[in-house]
Amino acid sequence: MSEKDKKLHFDTNAIIGGYELDKTVKYNSLAAPLFQTIAYPYHNSKEAEEVFDPNSGVNGFIYARRNNPTVDIFEKRMAKIENGEWALATSSGMSAIALLGIRLARGGEVVLSNRVYACTFELYTRYFSEMNIKTRVIKDPSNFAAWEDAITEDTRFLFVETPSNPGLFVADIEKLADIAHKHDLPLIVDNTLATPALQRPLEQGADFVIESASKYISGNATVLGGVIIGDKEMLETMRREEYIQFGPTPSPFNTWQMLLGLESLSLRMEKHSNNAMKLARFLEEHKNVVNVSYPGLESHPQYELAAKQMSNFGSLMSFETKGEAKDAYTFLDALEIIPNVTHEGSARTIACHPWSTNFGRLSDKEKLEAGISDTLIRLSVGIEDPDDIINDLDQALNKIK
Repeated sequence: MSEKDKKLHFDTNAIIGGYELDKTVKYNSLAAPLFQTIAYPYHNSKEAEEVFDPNSGVNGFIYARRNNPTVDIFEKRMAKIENGEWALATSSGMSAIALLGIRLARGGEVVLSNRVYACTFELYTRYFSEMNIKTRVIKDPSNFAAWEDAITEDTRFLFVETPSNPGLFVADIEKLADIAHKHDLPLIVDNTLATPALQRPLEQGADFVIESASKYISGNATVLGGVIIGDKEMLETMRREEYIQFGPTPSPFNTWQMLLGLESLSLRMEKHSNNAMKLARFLEEHKNVVNVSYPGLESHPQYELAAKQMSNFGSLMSFETKGEAKDAYTFLDALEIIPNVTHEGSARTIACHPWSTNFGRLSDKEKLEAGISDTLIRLSVGIEDPDDIINDLDQALNKIK
């Protein structure tokens, strides 16, 4: 990172990072341009040879499965706002998780928090075993001794999601990084729910950060995308090898939309967080709500840790309704302006029932061990007027008898 870049603050890099004034002159465009193309002509045969030669030191665009100018701007911007060395964009958050896991594990073992997104949990505990990758699951990720005990000579890395989806567990990034580094291992952090606007794990000791850019980074539930941020040499090697072979590249159009989303990320995350705090306090007092999990509430078990390592508490929360699963259904079906949608990170407030939907493929035992009950509601708070959302929540909760 240049001295000039070090002087720029987050909000500035979110708008111009990776596309400074000299690039604007080059492309004759104020906004980062959309390069909707598969291939790039070379000026001559010598240039083509050098671009393909990894030892030439010449960088250039080859084919859209490997790189693209629009994607390149997005990668540089993400690296800057995460305060990382380099970034590699992918077609989805899960493709980022899978690609990095396969690259680093290579027939070894992985230590995984059980408080992660359902597809992440399935990938590691079901499918990676078929690739001769063993996963050791930490059922209480707040127990640091359990992390230590799970590490063997075959361990390749530690993986944690914080805050977690849907239970909002907050992991101690610095402590886990210390444990990982004590054993010369990298720590991977899924930072999707906080985003770099609220939390930058690399500054707290993590080695790689994963973002599902489909969520808050794009911010409007229209595109899929992901990104890995970390060591430049490793990510560029991965681009030449697994990346170009597996083909998990994002489309230029999706990446261009994510660039637009980054411009308002800081503003949106502040609004998301402020709305969520107001809703969490309302839900905590409602007679038909058993408990609320939101890192900004003093009742949250990791509240002090969240306040220390996050600048605000984000949009996602979960709560349990009174009664049984049928009562949770009654609540969801009674909502009038909040849709029942298995997504988070949209400008619109959305709710879902993780037990029966996006976490439904996990066993009942696995769900309960991860703190997911059949009365749990996941609420992704949008940026509407919070009073309208509270009124809708209230009338729907009051349908529970």
